[in-house]
Amino acid sequence: MRVRILKEECENGKLVLLLRVEIEINSLHKHELGELERQILDFILDNDEVTQSELSRLFGRAQACRAIKNLENMGLIQRERKGRTYVVRVV
Repeated sequence: MRVRILKEECENGKLVLLLRVEIEINSLHKHELGELERQILDFILDNDEVTQSELSRLFGRAQACRAIKNLENMGLIQRERKGRTYVVRVV
């Protein structure tokens, strides 16, 4: 994947970037998600960050753990240890 900045400007104290993102077609298959992975990713996106134990309660422990591991291996989410559980965020 390549990212290039096409235009940058400052508006009202905010930096606004126009980006061009190029992704090789061969790498697209890596991000094919199953239904459960898609549901979990949508849930995380809606809530900004969630705990892995919360996902386990909602989607089932074994299924949630497997889906979280797959999403993490794809580079779509990251887990950070917090106490006895993990906080899961979209990268």
